[in-house]
Amino acid sequence: MGEKPLVIMPQKYLQPKFYVRRGLVQELDEHGIGIMEELVQSGKVYEVPKRCLDDYYWMLASVSDQTNSRDGEDIDVAPNQEGRWPGLRPMIVSNDQMRDHKLELLQPRLFRRWVSSFIITYDFTPVVEEKWDERDVIFSPAEHFSREIQGNLTPDGSMAWHFPVTEWSKNERLCIRLPVT
Repeated sequence: MGEKPLVIMPQKYLQPKFYVRRGLVQELDEHGIGIMEELVQSGKVYEVPKRCLDDYYWMLASVSDQTNSRDGEDIDVAPNQEGRWPGLRPMIVSNDQMRDHKLELLQPRLFRRWVSSFIITYDFTPVVEEKWDERDVIFSPAEHFSREIQGNLTPDGSMAWHFPVTEWSKNERLCIRLPVT
């Protein structure tokens, strides 16, 4: 789809062998090591230093101005058939519920808006008969538009209100325009 991913990964997970928790060590197989090395060599990994919370790095990356970091490279996403919204809009693929950050960063309403606009969640099809290789990944995209009532000032000075309707598609709205009095 023309995306340019950046994997934000804590330093410990970029090792072939690491502790997941006390007493449990995870070791990557050759295929996993190959994927990791390819991502690192192609510059698609940002290594989060030890003792730093990786969550803050990817949260900041989703809302920061990307002008300096792209060094003049065009990272615009062109209009496409896959349904991805064109333009500069960093997206996050994560199932992190961010329960420990909800009250730290933004007011609850603003945090919900950010989550619904930037987070793409994923799931895997179940393992059938021990066949791990043939599993599909299912993505649930972030919303293009807020599910909240919105008001916009029109060029003639009137107010247009947009109401989401449960029975309609998620990108359709009932629009009511109030004339200037």
